This record gives sequence, C-alpha cells and structure tokens, in this order.
Amino acid sequence: MKAGGGVLGLILLVAVVIGSQLLKGNSSSDNLGSNDAALTDTGGSVDCVTEAEQIVCGAVDDVSLYWEEQFPVTFQGAFSGTDTVLFSGATSTGCGNASAETGPFYCPADQLVYLDVDFLQQLQQQFGATGDLAAQYIVAHEYGHHVQNITGIADRVNAAAQQDPGVAQDFGIALELQADCLAGAWASSIAERGLFSNEGEIEEALNAAEAVGDDRIQAQAGQRVDPDSFTHGTAEQRRHWFEVGFSTGDPGQCLTFNNSLAP
Repeated sequence: MKAGGGVLGLILLVAVVIGSQLLKGNSSSDNLGSNDAALTDTGGSVDCVTEAEQIVCGAVDDVSLYWEEQFPVTFQGAFSGTDTVLFSGATSTGCGNASAETGPFYCPADQLVYLDVDFLQQLQQQFGATGDLAAQYIVAHEYGHHVQNITGIADRVNAAAQQDPGVAQDFGIALELQADCLAGAWASSIAERGLFSNEGEIEEALNAAEAVGDDRIQAQAGQRVDPDSFTHGTAEQRRHWFEVGFSTGDPGQCLTFNNSLAP
C-alpha cells in the first residue's frame, strides 16, 4: 500500500473471551497504564517510530478520514470520531481491565479502540495473516464497531438479545460480520484512490478475515470445531462479508441482520 503505514483491522480470537463484557461496557472512566500511548484519530500524538506503529498510525488516520466523508452519506449526521490507545502488556479501560491476550478491541463505554502493537506480530506468525493490509484490517474492523455504537446498531442488538436470549449468539455474530463488511467498504475506497501497491494486496485482508474465523481458530488450536461456541463467524462468512463491503463500496449493503442493518 502506498499510504504510509497502510490500513486494516479485526477483533481477534482472544478478544472473544471477554467479547460480551466489552460489548456491554460500564460507566467507569478510562485509566491508562504506564505502558499506554494515546493515539488521536488523526494519528498525531504518537511518534509512530516502529514499523508496527506506523501501520497502526496510517490505518487510524485513513479510516477516520474515510468515515468523516462516508458517515453522512450512509447514516445521518456527522461522524463523531474515536481515539486509539496503543498498549503493551495490560491496560485499564471503561469496559474493565484488558491484557495482551485480549487482542484488539473496541470499548463502547469510553468509545476507544485498544490495540496491543505486539499482537500484529502474532497475527503474522500464529495466524499466517501477513502483509500491511492484513494488519490494518484490525483497525478498520474496530472502527466499524465504533460506527455501530454511535448509530445505535449495537444498542439494538443488545436490546434484541436481552428480549430473546435465543438469538443472542446469531446477532452477536452478525454484528462482527457487519464490522468485517464495513472494513471491506473502507478498503474499497483505498482501491478507488489507487493506493494498493499490487493486485494481490487485497488478498492479504481476505486471508486475514479467513484466518480469524471461529472454525479456523478452533481447528488450529487442535480443538473440536463447535458451532455452538462461535462468536465471530466462520472463515467463509468473514471473507464473504468483507468481500461484500469491498465489492460494493457501500456500508449500506452490510445487511448481516436478515437483510437489514440492524435487528
């Protein structure tokens, strides 16, 4: 990718462990640890020295600019941005304490995206998702969750799940697949601007989406593939919905809730 640092994002397998708690959030204030660095949504408050930091900074900058322009088109009103917090080891958030094992995540309580930069290396080594665009899919996916939060989509999902616990798993997966689709729509804008270095670069993101499918993760860990425990969707589903966003370039087509944007 020609843009500095590149751009893309996803919630990882380990984030599944506390996913339901993070989705609900709480009212406690954010308390950044000594190893945290606040990154503004323009990428301006972090040095972005290391290669991994440059990837994240480039992603945050570009995804934020994309939603500033696209949000009023797809939804109503102006886009209220978020910040990204880079941390190492552990951190405190509005949704509770988190460690490196949590993986990248979005906390709706403080409306912040949290990224352990060391995880980008794990993404390549353990999950086989190589390339800048694969790592940048992380940021775009998490910003998709911010969009879901400020538009009320996440609240509608929570309300529907509380009213009928039987649909909670399906709706939770649909929420994750929609975030993949929103990331794909952003990636489409990258292609339109001619910022891909080569034709194979988008395949990096597609491979990353597949790599973090629930079935792929369970199989890689030597576990029995158990659909009843899925939280983010299969490898095929995650790739499919990223492709929907990428091929249409329209967040309004991310209809993962029975042909709707929300239940």
